[in-house]
Amino acid sequence: MGLLLTALAIGIRLLWILVVPTRPVGDFAMYIESARYLVEHHSFDPEFIYMPGYVFLVAAVDALGGGLTAIKLIGVASGGLATAAVYGTARAVFGRGAAVVAGLLCAFWPAGIAVSSVTGTDMPAAALLALAVWLLARHTAERPLGAPLMFGAALGLAAYVRAVALPLAFLAAPHFRARGAAWVHVATRALVAAAVAFLILLPWGLRNRHLYGEFFLTDSHGGHTALIGANPNSDGVYSRSLNRLFTEATGYRLFSPPHREADRAAYALAKSWTKFEPRYALGLLAAKADRLMSHERALLYWPLYRRSVLPEGSWFDLHRARIEQVVDDFWYFVVAAAVAGIVAAAARRNWPALTLLPLPLALILLYTVFFAEVRYQLAIVVLLLPFAGAGVAWVSGGAHELVTGKTKGGRKRIAIEAPAALLAIALIFWGWPRLMEAGASLRDRYRWAVCVCNVGGAQRLCSFRTTVPAPGDAPSPVRGVWDGFGLRLPAEHAAAATELDLPAGRYRVSLRAENAGEKVGSAAVPATVGIAADGSNLAHASWPDPGTPVTLSGVTVHAGGKLRVELRADSEISAGTDGDPTLWISAIEVEPDAP
Repeated sequence: MGLLLTALAIGIRLLWILVVPTRPVGDFAMYIESARYLVEHHSFDPEFIYMPGYVFLVAAVDALGGGLTAIKLIGVASGGLATAAVYGTARAVFGRGAAVVAGLLCAFWPAGIAVSSVTGTDMPAAALLALAVWLLARHTAERPLGAPLMFGAALGLAAYVRAVALPLAFLAAPHFRARGAAWVHVATRALVAAAVAFLILLPWGLRNRHLYGEFFLTDSHGGHTALIGANPNSDGVYSRSLNRLFTEATGYRLFSPPHREADRAAYALAKSWTKFEPRYALGLLAAKADRLMSHERALLYWPLYRRSVLPEGSWFDLHRARIEQVVDDFWYFVVAAAVAGIVAAAARRNWPALTLLPLPLALILLYTVFFAEVRYQLAIVVLLLPFAGAGVAWVSGGAHELVTGKTKGGRKRIAIEAPAALLAIALIFWGWPRLMEAGASLRDRYRWAVCVCNVGGAQRLCSFRTTVPAPGDAPSPVRGVWDGFGLRLPAEHAAAATELDLPAGRYRVSLRAENAGEKVGSAAVPATVGIAADGSNLAHASWPDPGTPVTLSGVTVHAGGKLRVELRADSEISAGTDGDPTLWISAIEVEPDAP
């Protein structure tokens, strides 16, 4: 049965790549270019900072003369391996009925089929992670010494494709315990699994030692992705302006040599942004979780709807809304079924199954903390599918028991488990949107901006946050761009400030203000914009006409330490007025001024 399901999954995905001629673009084209460079020069190109596993596979296909279709077969094979692993895992911890359902769900998984034509790391990494879990679940009871070796080896291979697999090595420990191992054996087997993964990755670490002068087993862009995920100007989404901001402030370029130094600088900056406004950072976690887990329709972007991957006006464009709905509905069904399977496993004390749950939960946590894209969800879904298969089998078995009425004990068990499962599913589908709304409210309330300022002739990052408390739950007026920030005026007053660590002395503070909205102010009640330093007003001017910038400049005497620079704006436009104007601030400079 497992072989039949695997063949079915491969056949469906093979048909897909032959019928839908997706062209690789962006990062997915980069992997192919890196592989061809590797084949030609026998080394990675100078810009390569990723894990090498997928590129090795593509390079092997290219060296053997395979073209794009042959490279896409890696995704097809990954779908087949994932289906086999899902079936095997479910059979090991839930039984044959749940395994068949789980395998069918994986074989007919719409988003999983669609991404099989994408030349990326996500599906191969998901398949290898699923393989590791399958080996763990299948062999721990029968081969207590071999299971840690196989789990660690598969996890090491998965880490060659996506480094996020490496921290999962110790999460096999609960499963060893659930299978009856003594605590001392739990510890030693978990250490063995981690050691095997380490040995598998050792050549990569030695290569890094030779190239960078330091030993490490991961890639060289974790700091960059953390920086993207902490960016307040874009709510943790990649934006091209971040490249400019990072380069101007640090002298390094994202994803360019020197890789290790740039990566460390990016990671340090990401940590400082997170600490600057923890409440906004908490709301940002919800945004990343939303992108990661709320929908699957975004997975269709890379194989179908990104510009130039398919000819415009294709059948998929004409039926986009319906296709996206089918994909999302399948995902919601998997979530509900997985929750039911988890509840049933807990009610029946199926500890071997429940001890596999920390693996997908750890992936959710890691991606939510650092950086999340919906395609990172693929590995999580594959690891949840055995639980979904168990949930469907539980519903089917419960219905059969109710109809046949074979045992009173069965009916009593269902009477307890069914309400618990329904309650858990209801809580997930009711609570998740509200959790996302709470996160959005935190982001709106405590939004801040980071931009490049010229301080003492050098470029420095300035962090601006509002200093006028918004009434009620009104959102923060601050909006960020790389070279300044915006200040929306839904109320009469708005202000934002930054603090710069400077020695004692005289400083000239200047900036440019431009109104991007409608004309504000009147002869009777003039609107003004001004700057202050250390609490003293330095300069003010009438609110600029739309498109006409004004320059504000003034001198302050600073006693040393934190120099507080504040921009204040006043307008008679009250809350609720249509077309609230935005004051855009740029060219922020703080320079020593001679007496």
